[in-house]
Amino acid sequence: MMKKQFFLPMLIIMLLLNGCSLTQIIEDEGSADLSFEQLYSSLEAEEDSSIEDIDKETALEEDSSTDHLDSSVAASTEVGGGILSDPSDINLRDTDGNGKNYLFTYDGEDFSVVYTTDNWKIYDSYKINNTEDMTIICEALISVHQIHGSDMESYRTAEDMAYEWLQHNIAYQFLSDDSSWKVHAQNVDLDPKDQGKSFSEIYEDRTGKEFNLKDFLQSP
Repeated sequence: MMKKQFFLPMLIIMLLLNGCSLTQIIEDEGSADLSFEQLYSSLEAEEDSSIEDIDKETALEEDSSTDHLDSSVAASTEVGGGILSDPSDINLRDTDGNGKNYLFTYDGEDFSVVYTTDNWKIYDSYKINNTEDMTIICEALISVHQIHGSDMESYRTAEDMAYEWLQHNIAYQFLSDDSSWKVHAQNVDLDPKDQGKSFSEIYEDRTGKEFNLKDFLQSP
């Protein structure tokens, strides 16, 4: 089920990376009021025919050099095949000894993480796009401090935290650089209230407005 959740966002990103603008995708659907969920449904109908091509492309990438690609683009096209095998690989460390400010290392770069009650905030989280690695990083975080689920009784899993992280990454991929929402999508807060929500649901919670894909992309 988690692979299914991750595949559709990655399919959208694949279309964007292959030169298909989001505006073009929307216009092809013939609706100015297309919602994000309707876009998902449309793309899901093409999943069976597209996944074989994506698997072939991934295999070719693994067998050939990707020096000509930006590393973040190469990572975002991968549904699997991360560089991490265990939570210890990121060397998560408490920088001040107070259980609040942490660093972890991923692909040679240090990332800042701050823990406050029931919240892990990962700065520059948009730079990490491999879903397997995102899940392993979340495993490392909750091994230090667990986060409650939305019911405030259960605890969040690494998988559902990675799903929330992915929603922010999708928003970051879609948004223009002059959008104020780009800043919000750059970092991710993993907390109880956004468990299991798509980024359109997160948007509606934050703004009180009904989500519309075109309006979202054109937001100042």
